[in-house]
Amino acid sequence: MEAGRESSKAKRARAAMSNEDDTTSQGSAGGDAAASAGAVTAAAAETEGDEMAVVVAAETEEQEQVVSAETEEHIQRILLAIDNYTRQVSDMLDAGRALFKDLAADFEDRLCLIHKEKVERWEEEIRELRASDAANEQARALLHNAQLHLLHTVRD
Repeated sequence: MEAGRESSKAKRARAAMSNEDDTTSQGSAGGDAAASAGAVTAAAAETEGDEMAVVVAAETEEQEQVVSAETEEHIQRILLAIDNYTRQVSDMLDAGRALFKDLAADFEDRLCLIHKEKVERWEEEIRELRASDAANEQARALLHNAQLHLLHTVRD
């Protein structure tokens, strides 16, 4: 890896030197040449940064391979914990559904019972009103007959 990095540095240095030679030979385009040389130097620095990132990534990969057994064991424990937690959540959801299903059935039964009792009370009230009305009509009829009888008796 070191030999590869050395040769790419040498190539960049030669390319930079070559670009500088080209810009100095242009003569009257001095301002443009300086800007061009600066751009080439910046590009070379950016390429070096990319190579450093590749080196760091390779070192990180080597570290991952070294710690792989411990990390893999830790990952397996985490995955097992995830499975257990998922199973618990699923069981809780099932229990909640069953509970709500039972509660819904109890609620429906109780609501129907309350409705039935209320309707029965109203029906009983209607029966009492009808009975009271019938008794009132009977009393009214009796009073009317008594009034008629009294009127006939007074006239005679």
